[in-house]
Amino acid sequence: MSSTTRIRALIAGTALAAALALPLNFALPLNFAAASSALQGASVGKTAEEITASLVAQGYEVRKVKPEDGMLEAYAMKDGKRYEFYVDTATGTVAKVSEQN
Repeated sequence: MSSTTRIRALIAGTALAAALALPLNFALPLNFAAASSALQGASVGKTAEEITASLVAQGYEVRKVKPEDGMLEAYAMKDGKRYEFYVDTATGTVAKVSEQN
């Protein structure tokens, strides 16, 4: 096998591995200790109780959940950092994550 053929096989294998791993990163973001930005687009619930339970399960300390601009805004702490999660109540997904230092 030539070096060119080996390089092509390596690239193809790497691309396949990346393609297979990609859906896991987005399909199960709440099952891993991921950065808060990975929660953007994740389903966390449509009510304050569901949102709180989802974030607590990920290690966040939820301080408050309140309605704001047609969404529910959750204020939470994790690892000494403050976060604001904006959740679309129609879909239950995180529309925006803001990290406050």
